[in-house]
Amino acid sequence: MANYYYLIAGLPDISFDGSKAPVTVESFRSEVYEALSGSDRKVMDLLLLENDCRNLITLLGSGSVPADAPRGLLGTDRMEEVIAQVKAQDKPDQDIPGFIYTFIEEWQNESWRVMAGFAEDRLWSLFYDYAMESDNGFVREWYRFNLNVNNIQAAITARTYGLDIQKVIVGSDDIAHALRTSGARDWGLSQELEYFEDVARLQEEDDLSQRERKTDMLRWRWLEDNSFFNYFSVEKLFSYMVRLGMVERWTGMDRERGQQLFRELIGSLKDQTEVPAEFK
Repeated sequence: MANYYYLIAGLPDISFDGSKAPVTVESFRSEVYEALSGSDRKVMDLLLLENDCRNLITLLGSGSVPADAPRGLLGTDRMEEVIAQVKAQDKPDQDIPGFIYTFIEEWQNESWRVMAGFAEDRLWSLFYDYAMESDNGFVREWYRFNLNVNNIQAAITARTYGLDIQKVIVGSDDIAHALRTSGARDWGLSQELEYFEDVARLQEEDDLSQRERKTDMLRWRWLEDNSFFNYFSVEKLFSYMVRLGMVERWTGMDRERGQQLFRELIGSLKDQTEVPAEFK
């Protein structure tokens, strides 16, 4: 496993307290990716693939993606090529995750186009299945955690408003099955998932913006707790990039200045950071 001493030891501190992000996600990505091994880059690529999923829904629905949309792994031009491939029934490219082709093929069915919300759930279900097959255990559990949080919130909302819970649950694991089928108050999950009650309490927040912010804070704590002992590995970089995205999302920042600061930071760290003796 590769270790990234100078990168991680000097990363600017970030917090969920309203402070501006010290660097943009995009500048972090562009600077850090050069130092990653091939396998670790694939781990980080999952975060960019999330953006591709969001952009793909927009592209299929409206035919274009806004210029300021978050950058993905594939990019709009590449996704347009994949859509054309599917329409022409050409052989899939091996460098494109198979679930992308699967979803586009399903989208060609007219019923998917008139059920946009359901189609989006289907895409995320495919993405989570793909992400949870990662060779990296930390990353698998991160996406499993997110899937569970999203599903619990959806199930509570559906039960509150008398909706069909089965139609709002994503994925096919044991937690998803319990949410679809159990009639218990907690779906039998409060003992199995230590964070179930935390998520349930979040749903009591009437202000949707505050609820979303508090959900991000729950995710932030999970990342910090579960990456604590990954001192100089890709898991720490993965955690940092996710949290950086949260700060950037909630506070915004001057992108040009952020990129300049980060380039200066990385340049100085390459020459100045010493590797602790216990990690040599």
